[in-house]
Amino acid sequence: MPMTISIDDELKRDFSEVCREIGLPPSTAFGIFARAVVRERGIPFSLSAVSSQERAVRAYEMSVADGIARGLADMEAGDTVSREESRAMRAARRATA
Repeated sequence: MPMTISIDDELKRDFSEVCREIGLPPSTAFGIFARAVVRERGIPFSLSAVSSQERAVRAYEMSVADGIARGLADMEAGDTVSREESRAMRAARRATA
């Protein structure tokens, strides 16, 4: 059954270009999307009103939290370094940055 959708010309051009680069006709890409919606019983990607800047901040916060968790796990395992070793490691990292 045919389906008609409306998108602006610029989006249509950009979408068609990406589909060409992937090697899919746009209709096939929309078909893949439709099958994913049916399979997932929802949109197959996250919809958010969060800005890209806020997402970046959240990603940074998560990486810091992960680092803290890894550090605690290392400490509990007895895998620690002295203050002097830590300073030397930070200095070496700054020197290569």
